[in-house]
Amino acid sequence: MKIILISLLTLSAVFAETTINMKKCEVLEMSPYTKLFSCHKIDYLVEYKIEVDLSEADSINKITIITPTSQKVIKIGK
Repeated sequence: MKIILISLLTLSAVFAETTINMKKCEVLEMSPYTKLFSCHKIDYLVEYKIEVDLSEADSINKITIITPTSQKVIKIGK
């Protein structure tokens, strides 16, 4: 019984810390078609399509990950 109780307390502490860290994320709307999501020293630059075709489910044109040392495009839309 004590092992289960200790396990539950440990897991709740881990999830509580994760929740606190997620509150440090910010969103900056740079334009109607560009947003910058900043979270844990990593920025995500999301560029939306200007003209959205109704048959497409995805309106994201490009996603770029920006770290203190590099940047990398992880998605380019069609």
